Parts: sequence; structure tokens; C-alpha cells
Amino acid sequence: MAGNFDKPRLTRKNLALLNSLNGDSKSTKNSDYFESDTMKSTPTTDPDFEQKAYDNGIMDPTASKQPHDADIVKHHLTLRRQSTQPSERAHEEYCYRISRSHNETETSRLVQSKLMIDYEDRNRHYGRSNGRAITQIPQQDFNRGLSNPLPDVLEGLVTDTLPTSLHGQSLHSNTRSSSSLALCHFATEFKRTDANLRQAVYQAAYDGATLVNARNRTLAEAKVHAASVQGLGVVVDKAAKETAVLTSVNDGKVVGVYAHHFQDGEYHQNLVARESLLLYPNRGRELIRNAQDFARRKSYELEALFVADMEEE
Repeated sequence: MAGNFDKPRLTRKNLALLNSLNGDSKSTKNSDYFESDTMKSTPTTDPDFEQKAYDNGIMDPTASKQPHDADIVKHHLTLRRQSTQPSERAHEEYCYRISRSHNETETSRLVQSKLMIDYEDRNRHYGRSNGRAITQIPQQDFNRGLSNPLPDVLEGLVTDTLPTSLHGQSLHSNTRSSSSLALCHFATEFKRTDANLRQAVYQAAYDGATLVNARNRTLAEAKVHAASVQGLGVVVDKAAKETAVLTSVNDGKVVGVYAHHFQDGEYHQNLVARESLLLYPNRGRELIRNAQDFARRKSYELEALFVADMEEE
């Protein structure tokens, strides 16, 4: 969807709007706006990461508040799909191969190839990155002292297929790379089959907080544009109230999908659904794919706010 429109200047008023949506009333220095400092920062694998994330306002599921639209999100994620289900033989093969998986890489590769939708085969506008750090985020309270998020899987719109004026929404520095993504709403953390998923849940909480923060900054920019397009402001306001970001935690045997939102100065993570990939393979596969479709739809809806602006002009 090519097109051009003028990006709003980063005035004091616009910057205040960006910060207010993310609960940060302090101005962001230009030198700090694009990439969080990874020097002397705590990686997500560090034993102290959980406590530091919590201190920064990233809540785990036990401390999180439910979003107002939790039932709506759960409805979408638990729908039965009309697509053909894997055969019994295919399921047996999956169970055998996952039982022989000894590390995160093997688990990730198997789940992606057998259970997840590969949108890149169908639409080059929507893509996936594997193990690539999210670097294009401003330094704020929620990521203070933490290394850049490093989700095992991230899905979103391919940056270089977007209008040039939307390249600033990219979560990666090299916008010409096919794995540079923007307007992302879905991330996954994998663990090997015999690992404790607790660490993955906290890593997903950080991934989700980052994507919510990025979405809110994009919505703030859309709000500025909406002033010149009749009726668009109402659409932007509605989008700002929706839970849109999802993450999943997966060890090849069990998958849990979490919804993320920002409320009262904190980033919250709520378990929406959990399914066995061994005992109830079709349900687990459906949950993963429903989550992917849900997040993909939110990415396109967010892009449409700017496309509508261009078409009106």
C-alpha cells in the first residue's frame, strides 16, 4: 500500500500526547528516543530480570488486572476453525519429534513448521522474524535498565512494504531488511520440552509490554492525523480501548496465550487460554492460529488508520 503523507512534527504538544498514552509524563530526549541502551542492562535470562521488570511496572499474571474486554478476546481465541485438521499420523509424528527435541531451537522450528500459520507464503506484506532483538523503542520507565526484548518469534507488517512515512514505526533498525517489522501485535517465547516455563512467561510479559507501548505511540500519532479526517478520531479512540497485543509461551507440549494491556501506569499480562499440544492437538493448534489471526487483524487495522488519512487527503 504505497502512499505519502506528512508525518506530524514532534512538537511539545505531540510529544506530551505520546507520553501520556504510555504513562510517562517525562519528556523523552531525542538521543534516547530510538534505541534503548543495552550497556549495563539486565538481559531477560538474568536471575534478577523478573524483579527488575516488576519494579519497572511490568506485571506478571498473578499481579495483573483483567482488561475490560477479556471475554471478547477469549471468544476469538477459542473459536473452532474450519480448516482441515492434521491427520492422526501427522500428530503421532509431531509427538515423536517433540519428545526428541533437546533445545529451544528444535522446539521453535518444529512448532513453527507444524502448528503455526506461515503468512509469508501467502502475503509478503505480513512477515515473521526469529530471534531478532526489538531495538527501536524509546527509553522509558518500563524498560529502564533492561536489555532490548528478544522474542523467539515476532509477527507484524514488513516495514519496507509500508508507506515511507510509517517506517518510523519499525521495531528494528534496518528498515530495508525483510525481517524488519512494524505494527506488531504477536510474539512467542519458546522453551525446551523439559524446561520451566516461568522464565518464558516473564520474557513474554516484557515482549507484550513493548508491543503495547509501541501500539500506544502509533495510536497517539494516528490521533494527530485524525484531526484532519472526518470520523477517524472516533475510530482511533475505539482502537485505543481495545486489547490487541498477544504473546504465547510454548514448550512444544503446552501452549499458553496471554493478552497484554496498559492500565494505571502498569503493563498487565493475563492468561487467556492454555492447551495441550499432545493430548488435545487440534485445540492447541487452533489456539495458536487464532492468536496469530487476531494479532494480524489488529496490525492491518492499525495501518488502516493512516491509509484512511492518506485517502482522505
